[in-house]
Amino acid sequence: MLATLTVIGSAALAVVPSATATPSHKHHRRHRPAGVDRPCAGADARVGHASPQLLRSAVVCLINRERSLHHLPALSASPLLNRSAQGWTNSMVSSDQFTHGTNFASRISAAGYVWRSAGENIATGFATPRAVVHAWMGSTGHCENILNPTFRNVGTGVSTRPVKGFATGTGTWTQDFALGMHSSPPSGNTRPMDGCPY
Repeated sequence: MLATLTVIGSAALAVVPSATATPSHKHHRRHRPAGVDRPCAGADARVGHASPQLLRSAVVCLINRERSLHHLPALSASPLLNRSAQGWTNSMVSSDQFTHGTNFASRISAAGYVWRSAGENIATGFATPRAVVHAWMGSTGHCENILNPTFRNVGTGVSTRPVKGFATGTGTWTQDFALGMHSSPPSGNTRPMDGCPY
């Protein structure tokens, strides 16, 4: 099965520190915060066999589990970012173009989210929330977006179809991450992000 990932890093009106991968930080997983072993409902549900709401919720649960494992605050799902991410997922599938487009942040603005910093992950050919989050965490740039300590909100888009020519499996995903214009970053701990991928 062919599957594809791509990432776009943080785009910001204010400068967000960039990170360099340093595998020596992988030991952070030893100390497991309370609650990270609870299952995420729908984590192994397959696209086309579960509601988009369940799949989105499972992805958010799984990325928040990763954040918790690395002592970062959880992200809150944003209806505006869900709209942005779902719209882009639909666009990629209908156009058979696997790309972030010319300006992913303008899509977030068009959805009504007034952002200070933003990032985006996309993937195609992954049939379950667990599969796509595992792939994103194993890729430096995607992992850095998930573990970016400055983000507060996340939105998720999902389609049953792959982007033709880029994947043979089912499922196309978009995740938009952001910090609102008038919000402060919830954490300054960049060590987990610097240790990507996991």
